[in-house]
Amino acid sequence: MDERQRDLLLTAVLLGVLLTPAWLIPQPWSLVWQLVVLLLAVPALMYSWRHAPWQPTPRAELERLVALLALTPDQRFCDLGAGDGRLVLWVHAATGAHCVGIEASPLQWLVARVRLALQGGQGTEVRLGDLYEADLSEFDVLYVWGTAYSVGTPAFAEAMKAHARPGARLVSYHTPVPGWTPLVEDHEGQRPLFVYAL
Repeated sequence: MDERQRDLLLTAVLLGVLLTPAWLIPQPWSLVWQLVVLLLAVPALMYSWRHAPWQPTPRAELERLVALLALTPDQRFCDLGAGDGRLVLWVHAATGAHCVGIEASPLQWLVARVRLALQGGQGTEVRLGDLYEADLSEFDVLYVWGTAYSVGTPAFAEAMKAHARPGARLVSYHTPVPGWTPLVEDHEGQRPLFVYAL
């Protein structure tokens, strides 16, 4: 099983877990729950196949990541593939920077919206959009947890050059951007971190 197939299986398992409450709540809410999850499952599986599974950056890596982001409160940060929004909240709390998440899957975007509404406030937001098409020119620092079949492709590098602001920095967790030379390469944690100047 290759990395992409394994990641798709991980997403399918998570969707199965989300269906569990349907067997614990009374009708007709059970049917409504099943329909909502199934409607959201198609884009979740599609974006998992195209980009990455719903897999948060490990909590143990956050301090190392924040140090490499080197954000100041007057800067703007973007988490590309924000998932449930927890990294957006954590980076904002740690740095004071305005933090935005971009998420292509409606299921993860919806979870992130709820999380930010309950825990966020000023200085955080999440947007529904595809990181290959989003306007990234407002951001000083971008972060992505990359897979070999997304960040490790020429299409990702082209999208960053086309949509990000010159002079911005990109931090990639796990996968280097092909053809780019990192300013910093950190192998101290569970997975490597690569810092690039755009």
